[in-house]
Amino acid sequence: MHALRARHTISDMVPEHLWRHPTRTAIDSLALRFGLPNTLYMQDWEIEVADASRLDEFITAYRSGDLDEDERFTLMETILASLDELGDAAAIDPRWETVRDLLESNVALHAYSIWYWASSEADEPDEQWHITPLVRPLLERHRAALMAPG
Repeated sequence: MHALRARHTISDMVPEHLWRHPTRTAIDSLALRFGLPNTLYMQDWEIEVADASRLDEFITAYRSGDLDEDERFTLMETILASLDELGDAAAIDPRWETVRDLLESNVALHAYSIWYWASSEADEPDEQWHITPLVRPLLERHRAALMAPG
């Protein structure tokens, strides 16, 4: 699935009370921190700047404690998109366990991301992200809590 083309259609499947999107302030901060491109014409910045070769750097920054909540949310989207760039190799990449643990320990912050990347409405593999099979168990573990607004 092509991340940029499909992003908004899948987003529509995430329950509205879970919607969260990167803020301009978080994008500006992360772009500066990592030396990433940042123009107003980038529709899904957090996806466009994904880079599997920088996963370790992104994860280290997330874990540093130096980021605010909006920056952590946005950076996690970039981390997930970067993992997805690994294709089928994401399933055996040892960094997935670290990312899974970060998501698990911050379910409320990353509820939108978990639901989005789990792509729960897509049954066919070609309608899913490469990391969908990895994220779906997180969604299933937390679905009941995530479904309750508030």
